Amino acid sequence: MHDVLELVSSTRRINGSVQLPASKSISNRLLILEEISSGIVNGIGYSDAEDTQILQQLLHDKSNLAHAGAGGTTFRFLLAVLASTPGYEGVLEGSKRLMERPVAPLVDALLLAGADIEYVDKPGYAPLRIRGKQLHGGKINVDASLSSQFITALLLIAPRMSAALELIPQGDLISAPYIHMTVSLMKQCGFQVLQTDSSILVQPFIPIHKIQIPVERDWSAASYWYACVALSEKASLQLPGLTIQSLQGDSACQEQFKKLGVLGVETADGIELQKILIEKTDLDFNCLTTPDLFQTFAVTVAGLGLKASFTGLQSLPHKETNRIEAVSKELSKIGIRCTFDSNGAFKLDASQIDPNRVLIAETYEDHRMAMAFSPLVLVLKKIAIRNPDVVRKSYPGFWADIRRIGISFAEWNG
Repeated sequence: MHDVLELVSSTRRINGSVQLPASKSISNRLLILEEISSGIVNGIGYSDAEDTQILQQLLHDKSNLAHAGAGGTTFRFLLAVLASTPGYEGVLEGSKRLMERPVAPLVDALLLAGADIEYVDKPGYAPLRIRGKQLHGGKINVDASLSSQFITALLLIAPRMSAALELIPQGDLISAPYIHMTVSLMKQCGFQVLQTDSSILVQPFIPIHKIQIPVERDWSAASYWYACVALSEKASLQLPGLTIQSLQGDSACQEQFKKLGVLGVETADGIELQKILIEKTDLDFNCLTTPDLFQTFAVTVAGLGLKASFTGLQSLPHKETNRIEAVSKELSKIGIRCTFDSNGAFKLDASQIDPNRVLIAETYEDHRMAMAFSPLVLVLKKIAIRNPDVVRKSYPGFWADIRRIGISFAEWNG
């Protein structure tokens, strides 16, 4: 694919059916449970996302120099697995950006459980030198203010520890639904997990009866199609296999998108997206439990010419890119005023959006930037996406699906 992909829509009407990918979040968790249970747990229909494919390969190889790519879950989940695998010795690294993302809370907790891990270069960051051991569990405080992935990584390997692991989250809990997803999956598979308001207790127990868990369709991916419907004049869009009741926290987008003019109606085959009338008013979004939806919501609000305030964005500077700064910079190119502060509060005023602007959206090596900005093809005179292949990280078929709803590509000529 070209370095710059121009999107073209001759009409603001979209229709079609999109077969969403399997959930990357569920797939990655089930892969770890499959590993620690020696195959007793199996997922059916794993995601084809690059992050999931890399994790699956690294779990199989257990190389003494493991490169996790750009995936946060890939790196953090694998770190926990390798640290709890007796006899493993090696170095775990990742992409340049991943090695700028903090990992100290997870390393600290693993060390308290008996792990042998050293920082190769800068303390608090990858790469890491790991010598796998039998971990002993215990009662451990974990900083939960940067990422829920630290807690999830520990929960997933806890059943192979020699004693029960009790985790006490510290600070403001980020992305709590992802932790609930982990606990629910583990219980569904037969692991012994008890979650209270202040702690999560996992017993050292591996189920003995084989269980297969079908992987849900991905709600994070669904959000981009909700955005397309919101920015269209008329739409008929089907999302087969998607269910309103879901383990995934990002299924909350269906309620938020009602504010933006989209109703999801469950059918026998999945979910049908319908446009509904909305009152144009200032909006508020708290993304503390759904930070991965921030870009999609912000761009949709912008395309509708509305004003909105966003809170709960504390984790976004530590993602694939600083997502607050990236969104602000790209939206400002089309006349949208954005302000934000160090506490994770973001305000957007799109009342002066200029639909005649041409936008080349930078993606900053972030898959969600590419997909979140694409629906603006239904609003702007001309839009192109730089480095479009970045979507492979979570949704390799995204551009093929864009075509299925009536949007085409052109050779970029400036």
